[in-house]
Amino acid sequence: MMKTLMKILTVAVFVILSGRALTITEALTTNSAPYTTYTLGPNGRRVPTQTAYEPAGYMDTALPLSAPEDLYLFEDHLYIADTGNKRIIKLALDGQAEVLITNLNQPTGVHVDEFGRIYVADKAAASVYQYDATGTLLKTFTRPSEPIFGTASPFVPIKVATGPRGILYIVGEGSTAGVMQINQAGEFLGFFATNVTRFSWLQVLSNFFGITRASNIPTSASNVALDDKGSVYTVSNLSASQIKKFNIASTTVLSMSTGSQPRSVHINEFGNIFTISDTGTIHEFDRNGNLIFEFGGLDLGNRIAGLFGNPVDIVSDRLNNLFVLDKGTGSIQYFQRSEFAALVHQGLINFNNGVYSLEQWQVVLRMNSMFALANAALARGQYRLQNYVSALEYYFIAFDKAGYSEAFWQLRYRWLEQNLSIVFTGLIVVLVLSSVYKRYGRYSALGQVLETGVGKVTSSRIVKELAYMKHILVHPFDTYQDIKHAHKSSIKSALLILLIFWIVGVLEVYGTGFIFSSIILADFNLLLYSVSHLGIVGLFIFANYLVATISNGEGWLKDIVIATAYALTPWILITPMMTILSNVLTYNEMIMYTFLDQIRLGWTLVNLVFMIKEIHNFQVKPLLKNIALTIFTMVMIVLIGFLLYLLGLQVVNYIEGIIREVMLRG
Repeated sequence: MMKTLMKILTVAVFVILSGRALTITEALTTNSAPYTTYTLGPNGRRVPTQTAYEPAGYMDTALPLSAPEDLYLFEDHLYIADTGNKRIIKLALDGQAEVLITNLNQPTGVHVDEFGRIYVADKAAASVYQYDATGTLLKTFTRPSEPIFGTASPFVPIKVATGPRGILYIVGEGSTAGVMQINQAGEFLGFFATNVTRFSWLQVLSNFFGITRASNIPTSASNVALDDKGSVYTVSNLSASQIKKFNIASTTVLSMSTGSQPRSVHINEFGNIFTISDTGTIHEFDRNGNLIFEFGGLDLGNRIAGLFGNPVDIVSDRLNNLFVLDKGTGSIQYFQRSEFAALVHQGLINFNNGVYSLEQWQVVLRMNSMFALANAALARGQYRLQNYVSALEYYFIAFDKAGYSEAFWQLRYRWLEQNLSIVFTGLIVVLVLSSVYKRYGRYSALGQVLETGVGKVTSSRIVKELAYMKHILVHPFDTYQDIKHAHKSSIKSALLILLIFWIVGVLEVYGTGFIFSSIILADFNLLLYSVSHLGIVGLFIFANYLVATISNGEGWLKDIVIATAYALTPWILITPMMTILSNVLTYNEMIMYTFLDQIRLGWTLVNLVFMIKEIHNFQVKPLLKNIALTIFTMVMIVLIGFLLYLLGLQVVNYIEGIIREVMLRG
């Protein structure tokens, strides 16, 4: 009884503070939300966090809704496109509802501009209507007659929004050219926010050979919204970049993906972006597209507050509470913002205003140390205070490589400024000592001992064979001929080179700097990496030998193994250089790292091609044929191995099932 009383008092206090009488039913029916709230954590992963929005129930209205399609909040009134009942309903937040507009065909979009004028997108009527605040029809916008609109362009409005100077942004079904812009005089201004298409590799290849294929038609937007600054946001049924933000020049300046298909987008007063998807999931992003909260889900017919049947739209009020329109149940659900979300929002507002409230974000971290946005905000604050070491730590936790690069650049610049003279002095000392040793030191007793020891090491066969690796860098053809005919190397040396190749690869994984690393060490599997790393080399050797035996290749398996190991020399030499550079470079110098990466890959591939040619004594045409067949054989071996794995798994499961059944019957 006491808990129920406390809930009622909590709602009552909220109503008094909000200055309005909000009417909801089934308020706070559960002690906790029926979903888990997630945020972005380290390594860009979703991690659980405190509940950001509590389901507070359903909006109570005496007017039943039938398959509603759109929702808009203006001056504490909800405007609802009641599509199934062919009308527009105006609903006060205290529950008082009125039918504002009737005699519509299929209203699928509703919007209210800053002057209180109401716009309705009527899909079946192929029109957009403008009404005054009382529901009196003012204008009708129909298919544009301007030649630039085109004769084949469809005009089937499904959503509408207004921007600066009263320009209408109309989303049309099948409008692949983009969102339609129409001014208040009904003049068509052009298409906006077109989804750019990209050619697949098959289309590029077809175009190269002049083969006609079906054209790549852009996907039309399904919803539109504008923020206070006039930036346009669209929703599109795409596999990626489903939410896009466009500037005044119709250029994409921000894109986001939700992992499911979003139905609507809404921007609140301080720039946070909300989406509701067909899976019932609500996503909240900050103005830069960083995920803040993710929660919600679909209702399986139990009428649970916080879950949805078929959600289609989402809006927020001036207290940043949420309203979600559910087409499946014909209802509007209300979500109350939690204190935790309010704390995060205030931090974002302060940051947007140039106020870096570090204490506030530290409170957020004490509540959830994995909150990436809080770590990123603290990193930016520490960076602004020139505490670059602390900024690096927070950027690392937030997995913000761009910010990490900026802070690292500042630290590197400060270090060079303080130590550059020492570095140059050290280099000069090393050069002088080296020169002195070459002239006098080698003749001393210690020098003689060192020279003798070095001579013994370099005279051993294995060291000589390893030292032969440098010969392939300048004389690859001679090296392969010496391996094949003069036997300048051995299987033992080749295996040692492959071991070095593996060690270099492992050191690259663990030693590459944070900015350039593409591997999450927490997920790194050394055994799997080792099998795949050396397995590709072994697969190439085996496939090439099989192909060569049936295509008159002269190389023996031993020759292929040794020559392949030596062909990896550029990769072995350049990889440590890249690993070291990755710890001293920033994003601004990425071209150096990328250039070395391309050099080691290209040089190694060229060496492998030369190896096949010289070891098997191929001319150009047989060489190309051998390379193609080798690649094909490698692919087929992998596929056969995968099929055998699946077959073996089924056999094991079958045997386990028999044993289990025997044990149960016994």
